[in-house]
Amino acid sequence: MSRTLIGRRSLLAAAPAAALARPALAASKDIVVRGSKNYSESAMVMSVSTDGRSALTLRFCRFPVEGFTWLWCHVLHDGELYAFTSHDLPATPDRLAGTPVADYRAPPMDAALTRTGRGPELTGVQLSAALPFHKSRAAPHGPGKSPGRFEGRFHPTSALTAQVLAGRDEVYGTFHAEGTVGGRRFVHDGPAKFHEQRQEAARFETPFNYAWLAGERMAATTLLVPQGATGGWQIDGGEQALADMTLDPPGPDRRALWKLKSGRDMPGRLQALVRYEVPIYDRTWNGSFVKGQADGRPIVGASNDWVAQPDIYVAAATRSQKP
Repeated sequence: MSRTLIGRRSLLAAAPAAALARPALAASKDIVVRGSKNYSESAMVMSVSTDGRSALTLRFCRFPVEGFTWLWCHVLHDGELYAFTSHDLPATPDRLAGTPVADYRAPPMDAALTRTGRGPELTGVQLSAALPFHKSRAAPHGPGKSPGRFEGRFHPTSALTAQVLAGRDEVYGTFHAEGTVGGRRFVHDGPAKFHEQRQEAARFETPFNYAWLAGERMAATTLLVPQGATGGWQIDGGEQALADMTLDPPGPDRRALWKLKSGRDMPGRLQALVRYEVPIYDRTWNGSFVKGQADGRPIVGASNDWVAQPDIYVAAATRSQKP
């Protein structure tokens, strides 16, 4: 795939990307932390089975100064998506991200993410949740009518050396979970990623695409923002940092081109297994579990977008046209 081809495709698709940025919701309680540059921290495990039939995420985002926790949990099983999100749970003033062992919770909701070790020294992450899910791809915050529960463990295999963001750890591995959702039992196994982020900058302010992708002997974390792209690929035991990338705007089928600092260009394609939304402030965040290929090799993962101005997809396509 040529740089020109994907550049033209991205430029032509700019209108749908702009449409996704529409304000569509009444402001919720999370407006309290909008624009805050106080310390905040987040931790998350995400996993997709290699056949694309199941996926699972659990994410905590804590704002210790303001006293809020955001809790997200999504389960894909037999083609149905179950979602629970809440942005008005309490948080203590403690900082968890810098500790050797961290136990993320958000009472009164029954969910926990407990990691042992951190960064390259991470030895494991235990997850559990028993939540009132919505059976929906556009679920509102708060309890739904589809109870579900699971327990699982993330087993780390390698940490990404290339920086995605300052203060962020990205660790690849595998994830096994067992539980029930929507009245049905499920067992999930698949490649997975754990990340933990600590920052003193506003969250969900700058437009971005964030992706985790994994295949046989390969994994990547990429971040596309207005200024360029960060992250990298681990392939066949080696790591290559990302120099830049191009990507189609959010949609069911997206072309990508990852430009590595080694000078190599890797073409790819991401096809949505399911697309879904999470309300943030007075807008919507666009998530997707995906399957596809990178450099001709099969991959699965997640590709998530926060759409706003400036248009990051057009900017990336424009950069790719420069000699």
